[in-house]
Amino acid sequence: MNNRSTIFMVGAGHSGSTLLGLMLGAHPSVFYAGEAKKSAFLGDERKPLKKRVCKLCGLDCVVWGKLLPQDFAASDLYEVLSERTGRPIVLDSTKSAEWIGHGVAAVRARGAEVRLIFLQRDGRAVVSSRLRKYPETTAHEHARDWRHQMEASRAFANTFPGPVIEMRYEALATEPERELRRVAGFLGLAFDPTMLTPWTTEQHPLGGNSGTQWLMAREQPKDGSVLSLGDKTRGYYQAHPPAIVFDERWRRELSADALATFESEAGETNLAYAWNAEPSPPVGRERT
Repeated sequence: MNNRSTIFMVGAGHSGSTLLGLMLGAHPSVFYAGEAKKSAFLGDERKPLKKRVCKLCGLDCVVWGKLLPQDFAASDLYEVLSERTGRPIVLDSTKSAEWIGHGVAAVRARGAEVRLIFLQRDGRAVVSSRLRKYPETTAHEHARDWRHQMEASRAFANTFPGPVIEMRYEALATEPERELRRVAGFLGLAFDPTMLTPWTTEQHPLGGNSGTQWLMAREQPKDGSVLSLGDKTRGYYQAHPPAIVFDERWRRELSADALATFESEAGETNLAYAWNAEPSPPVGRERT
């Protein structure tokens, strides 16, 4: 058995899962698969290229390039990925409860362990990010969707059949070494300083946040990359240094009307996740 442990993530999209995944994937024992659910699109030319290839490498990726869904039908994807990469831990940031459920069953059936990271971020920041990317959807719809995702994620984490750790994007971005030491301990790993500089490592994720991945590609450009930046984010990421930067754009971008809408629809739920620049950021809870 090559895959000793598979780590799943739950939480709302736009909460830092790509950043955390790349940081953990910089550890020599961890392969960050990205949104592994997109492995179902491998080789399917009906899907857009960016949805069926490693966005950092494109079609010639050494991990995903010649892999097809039938190649892991008789085993499970995580075992195949550990075999291909030589890394005993695989991290999947898909965040779909149904997908995770199937993965957990497959991994436990062969005697490997499963763990869960419940990633959290102030809902106002999430809604602001979604409005930037999907302006055709209303603030009310984004707020409602965030509330539903967080309620479902909390329920899923409470019944997960393995150890669970809660992590805050804000804590990770403001105290990265402290938080990475904490999650490394949760994974049974020694802290590796390379996790603080993921843009110096070679990685191969499916899906995920293009802006965060673009920073990786800028430092290690590859001819096959399918990454691109939208008009609303290009300036931000082009000016972004090769460093972990706490993103609080929502404080200047979210309109008063959007804030009021959010508070009406999701304010009560956000009481557990609101970030108000406390001197001592919460570090979450762990369940073993």
